[in-house]
Amino acid sequence: MSSTVDPELSALIGEVIDAKLLKAGSEEKRVAEHVAAEGLGALTAVERDTFERRVLPILSKPIREQLAIASIVQRGGYVPRKIVF
Repeated sequence: MSSTVDPELSALIGEVIDAKLLKAGSEEKRVAEHVAAEGLGALTAVERDTFERRVLPILSKPIREQLAIASIVQRGGYVPRKIVF
């Protein structure tokens, strides 16, 4: 497999990291950064498994939805009540 870097995948990984959707210092973040810099072909079998099982599910969901969920989790699960006009 080629280790060519996909610019779209690299940009998406950058957005996810900037949004702090991957925990600092985690294996998921390390593998995602490796893919962004070196491409999928540069992964070992273990790294590829980590990418497919733990990073791809994050990359496949809409980022706006994930940011909303992360915001709720950071507030301790508090969801403001819906205001009806």
